[in-house]
Amino acid sequence: MVPVLSGEIAALLTSSIARVRRISYVQPGGVREGDGGPIELKLENGAIFRLESGADGESLRLGVGGWCDPFAEPMSVENREFVARSGKWVAFDVSCESGYKELIGRRVGDLGLLVEFGKIVGADLSFGSTTLRVSVRADELFVELQGGDSCQ
Repeated sequence: MVPVLSGEIAALLTSSIARVRRISYVQPGGVREGDGGPIELKLENGAIFRLESGADGESLRLGVGGWCDPFAEPMSVENREFVARSGKWVAFDVSCESGYKELIGRRVGDLGLLVEFGKIVGADLSFGSTTLRVSVRADELFVELQGGDSCQ
């Protein structure tokens, strides 16, 4: 398992970012909820990585592959009624938004892990003058962009 992870990390460190998506909860009626939720990075080489809260609600999880909407069309009547009542998670391409656009076409120059009590709870990905910090708090992934043209 470690060689696969090493290969995945090597891909993340050697290929430029092509697209950034945020997976956010959308309330019934279409209101996007807050800034929490996973972030997905698609690389120029086609690889896709998701940074998200782990199952324990404290640790950072690195997922490989694009996020799949469990409520994608065609939906059953039961699922359609559930989404209408409760809302659902939706992926948004944020590649052109302030801050995120600074990542497009750039490679990760440095990767630092944030560790607490023996668990990886966050990471800093540096892209020259811009740093993407992801951290898990109370089962939620928070994303912060520092430097560059960020307004996050």
